[in-house]
Amino acid sequence: MHRTLGWATSIGRNSLSSLRHQVVQCLLLMALVVATPVHAEPVIVVLDTELGKITLALDVDKAPIAASYFLDYIDRGKYDGATIYRAASLDGAEASQLIQGGLLEAELAVDNPGNLAAYGIETLPEFETTGQSGLRHTRGTVSLARDLLVSGDVIPELVIYQRDAPRIDENGRDWPDRRGFPAIGQVIDGMDIVDAISNLECAGPTSIDFLKGQILTEPVQIFKASRVDSIFSGGG
Repeated sequence: MHRTLGWATSIGRNSLSSLRHQVVQCLLLMALVVATPVHAEPVIVVLDTELGKITLALDVDKAPIAASYFLDYIDRGKYDGATIYRAASLDGAEASQLIQGGLLEAELAVDNPGNLAAYGIETLPEFETTGQSGLRHTRGTVSLARDLLVSGDVIPELVIYQRDAPRIDENGRDWPDRRGFPAIGQVIDGMDIVDAISNLECAGPTSIDFLKGQILTEPVQIFKASRVDSIFSGGG
């Protein structure tokens, strides 16, 4: 009888030990799941321009605020019919360093530019700097412009870089501050289209002194800008 009780007690203790072990394993697994960051996949956007398609991969994981801000304009169809209107070098070299486009082509030549509300634009005061996101302005980087005339806020004007531009990164310059500009992704197809656009004539009108000589004579139209499931869904 004592042996039987002893055997039963031993089984109970073993079961309890096994149960505790399983509970500990579950708790460790739950802690691991909570501690492991969930990385969002890049959002693919295709710009269908009159010269061809440019495919972007927007890093909503590293730059969620700025990338989501730009995607909101894409999702609302604001970029359908927009233009790419600027090609420029920021470092004095002859080769173009960037192209820029968006909603503000018409604002470039007015006497008192800066009325962004007239174009349905809401600015973004806070954004991820390159120091925070870890992204840098190199060839193929997708970035956003800032309102250098009034607020210094980010605006939904798309900039694509053709060469390294470290002075655009955080602490690269002190105007309008040292935050730099927000990199939000990368061109993954269509850099040949970007380069072709930058080679177009730049004799377009502007009342903004620092943009003179940088405005395309014939801006390039963006027929449609939209998200796609992958590069194979229309990236060209």
